[in-house]
Amino acid sequence: MKLSLSITSIKVFLRQSKWLRFLIGCPYPAPRWNRAVKRIIQLFGTEAKVLDLGAGAGRLSTNIINLDIVETADTDVIGDGHYLPFQDQIFDVVVNCAVLEHVKEPKSVVAEIERVLKPGGYVCAAVPFLQGFHASPYDYQRYTIAGFDHLFVDFNKIEGDACSGPTTAFHWFFREYVGLILSFGSLTLAKSISLLIGWLTFPVVWLDYLLLLHPHAHILSSAIYFIGQKPRT
Repeated sequence: MKLSLSITSIKVFLRQSKWLRFLIGCPYPAPRWNRAVKRIIQLFGTEAKVLDLGAGAGRLSTNIINLDIVETADTDVIGDGHYLPFQDQIFDVVVNCAVLEHVKEPKSVVAEIERVLKPGGYVCAAVPFLQGFHASPYDYQRYTIAGFDHLFVDFNKIEGDACSGPTTAFHWFFREYVGLILSFGSLTLAKSISLLIGWLTFPVVWLDYLLLLHPHAHILSSAIYFIGQKPRT
């Protein structure tokens, strides 16, 4: 546990740097998800109130409030998704990317998202389906598309599909597999080798731009997403 927390501390430090954050892992493409989030934010315009729940480093737009459990240069509010420090029905959009796998009670977080959204507001959420264990600082669950739809059952689904494709899933497991074999029992060495192998073989991941066009790409996808609207009544 101490080693795991040490690795998490290193990740937090690296994530705060615009240049060093690429030492954490490979930035896997998610074109369909990125387009969907951008489209929803633009739909509401620059005057909309948007919350990026679990934002990490970076900012999706100038009118976005970044919330995270740890502080980075881009964090506006430090908080826990289980208990959002906001009043009811104040946001037009809530973005939640690669967060719900890390929380103990995802239903509670989704309920909080619903609470702070205005009627007619949108939630944009993405989670892993086929990915290796990655604690930040914890890692609790994975979702199929059907399971994720059920988690957001109180929303009207607008769209949802694979957002990181089969090649990304294969690449993630391959680099972690090689790192595990060559690690001699050291988690730090395993992660270091995994990162090296990942960057050396990274170009293969661009195949996902083609594979994501396959109607059944979600059955082997690395991650999935859900876009939903809170009912107006």
